[in-house]
Amino acid sequence: MESTVGKGSVFWIEMNLTAERQPFADAAEPTAVAPAQGQADAQLLTLLYVEDNPANLMLVEDLIARRPDVRLLSARDGNSGIEIARSSQPDVILMDINLPGISGIKALKILREDRATAHIPVVALSANAMPHDIERGLEAGFFRYLTKPIKINEFMDTLDEALKYSQTNTGHAAKEEQA
Repeated sequence: MESTVGKGSVFWIEMNLTAERQPFADAAEPTAVAPAQGQADAQLLTLLYVEDNPANLMLVEDLIARRPDVRLLSARDGNSGIEIARSSQPDVILMDINLPGISGIKALKILREDRATAHIPVVALSANAMPHDIERGLEAGFFRYLTKPIKINEFMDTLDEALKYSQTNTGHAAKEEQA
């Protein structure tokens, strides 16, 4: 801590990480966080997180590490997110709103217009937390709209809801295609 009377104070904290971090991917290729030991044979669900901020991605990586049944892919911008969604067919997409290139709302619109990705629930995860931002996001078609900073219990509950919806929705879609 540093403090100067009449000017203000500066506080900081330094912490050592217990594990080495993966560098934040800069390519359009998906970055996957490996599942826990013993989970390779189990059916993994896939979550795509479209986020340009490395700190936010690291937080979500830490949260998803608690879920050995979920594999995390990431993209740094909306266009890459759309490409990865089309090629990887994730079960759920987490989408930031303020992205380089195209916004999360524009990316959502493109995903909804594409038959290959229209069924995937997309959850907004944004620092835009004003009531009109949330309303606009839900009207645009997001499955849920979560705000930053992340409330861990709300995040995990929403992830569970979206994954359950995805599994149910995928089952219905497969039955309809067979009919």
